[in-house]
Amino acid sequence: MIHMSSKKIDDFEAFKIFLAMKSHFNNEYNYVEYDGAFKAKRESYSKRKDRYTFVQLSKKFGKKELEEFFLSLFLNVTEKGNIAVSGTNNMWTGNLLDKEATDTYKNWKKRLQSLQYNFINDCETIFDKGLEEELEFNQIFKSVNGNYPLIIRLEKMGDICVETVVVFDMIFDFINNVRIADTTYWPVYKKKVKDYTPFLKVDVPRYVGVMKTLLIEDYYDNYGQYLLTDRG
Repeated sequence: MIHMSSKKIDDFEAFKIFLAMKSHFNNEYNYVEYDGAFKAKRESYSKRKDRYTFVQLSKKFGKKELEEFFLSLFLNVTEKGNIAVSGTNNMWTGNLLDKEATDTYKNWKKRLQSLQYNFINDCETIFDKGLEEELEFNQIFKSVNGNYPLIIRLEKMGDICVETVVVFDMIFDFINNVRIADTTYWPVYKKKVKDYTPFLKVDVPRYVGVMKTLLIEDYYDNYGQYLLTDRG
């Protein structure tokens, strides 16, 4: 699960959390490593026209909830790497108070609360589609002729959760080996997966066990050779 701190904060602190999370997903800053510490000048903040947004957010959320709120929004990105809130492609902070932003956060929390359940269901979706496309197990995670691997295609279509992609990358570290011809969206997607990883605290051996149990019980005839190699 996500491990973050929780306490009441003021609007300036809310603004700094926003900047830090934005920098985590857009630059090389690591929010988890630096525990969200980020430099900003209160004087400059006091001149911003969007202060009302952060005043309202600081009243609505404690620190932990606000970190989670921003995290859920930055995961919901467009191909240009901008927050996709209210169906727009911009990062106007006024969107942060929209119902769509709150719904994005609620949906993210629901996914996290059902992480293992979703992982099992997603595995079934992935493996069934792999059989349909006559793929070997390892081919599920590989690009062919510069195209997206099956697992990423399924996530892009909304058939599986992005958390499942992150967990599989934790297990196999496959993202770094994918070579995609698309140079517009792929770098954004790859960075999103890698940037999400430090926030998602999961017991990787446990999920390897869940995956292998499913393979043994339901897919042994098709993917049993993977188990015999004893990888993961």
